[in-house]
Amino acid sequence: MVERGVKPNDVTFVGVLHGCSHSGLVDEGLGFLNSMLEKHGVEPEAKHYTCVVDMYCRVGRLDEAHKLAKSIHVETPAEGALLWGTLLSASRLHGRVDIAQEASRRLIESNQQVAGAYVTLSNAYASTGEWEIAHGLRSQMKQAGVVKDPGCSWVEIRDSTFVFHAGNLSFERGEDVLRLLRELEGRMKERGYAGGSLGLVFFEVEQEAKEEIVSLHSERLALAFALIVIPKGITIRVMKNLRMCKDCHEAFKAISGIVERDFIVRDVNRFHHFRDGSCSCGDFW
Repeated sequence: MVERGVKPNDVTFVGVLHGCSHSGLVDEGLGFLNSMLEKHGVEPEAKHYTCVVDMYCRVGRLDEAHKLAKSIHVETPAEGALLWGTLLSASRLHGRVDIAQEASRRLIESNQQVAGAYVTLSNAYASTGEWEIAHGLRSQMKQAGVVKDPGCSWVEIRDSTFVFHAGNLSFERGEDVLRLLRELEGRMKERGYAGGSLGLVFFEVEQEAKEEIVSLHSERLALAFALIVIPKGITIRVMKNLRMCKDCHEAFKAISGIVERDFIVRDVNRFHHFRDGSCSCGDFW
């Protein structure tokens, strides 16, 4: 754009910073941020700094991301939700309960992403073995009347849309789907996959029951159904109304390698392209 005499604007830099974030180009991203006002006369806004927070988070520099987040002035609740939601997801992923506490508190106080804040913080505590605190947060959530949207996923096949809900097998070919999921679970375990406890909070549940609960998440039901009815060679596309849990994400990676097919999942955060045992998101979403 610069070489062709086209003046970049605030939207241009959101795209550039977002690209740097997803590519792990921190130094380059900071260079673009610093050039905005100095070289191009564009005043950085909260949305640009949020991209930089995300940039730091993706390379594990949580302390720098936290420091920057606290210094950002947000104009609207939506801007604050994007900023602190980004930091909350990253702090859970990296086991930084201290940062997750503040991020969730800010979201809850501003009445933004309240259910997600409670659930993500409880999962952060659970991942570090703080089960009592995690359980207490779920109790607080119930007492406050905060309800998490039930998970559902869907696939479009020809002119029809097939919707799946977590734990519900009362749909066409439900028994076939369950058999396929069990077969895939066995093949994944042969490859060293140990699923059933990542990304969810369980209390006093045996390991076998944990695995059963996670294996019936809506996106897995949708995937198994699609594997049965969509011919090999065609990419499978799944949509989900919530964030994909870590365990299902690991499962989709493993299954893509086992069945040698591509899957594309659109969850509430982003697109995931699974192929040959890996995902385009680089395990950060």
